[in-house]
Amino acid sequence: MARPRAMPHVGDSVTVVFLAARVGGVVTGVEVDARRLEVDTEDGQSLVFSLSRATGTFLLGGKQSGARLLFEK
Repeated sequence: MARPRAMPHVGDSVTVVFLAARVGGVVTGVEVDARRLEVDTEDGQSLVFSLSRATGTFLLGGKQSGARLLFEK
């Protein structure tokens, strides 16, 4: 049985995974359906991630080739 995904919340710590770098960040906004998140990174960027229906991960701009989010435990 698949493990249920935890719902993201404002204030959650995340790691933004780019191709060759990882940057810490904090969730600053969650849409009502939790399919889009706003994240502020420690280097001052404000990014929007969308949940991919195909992979179940949050991707930058919803594009498979973009950065993805990892949620810290």
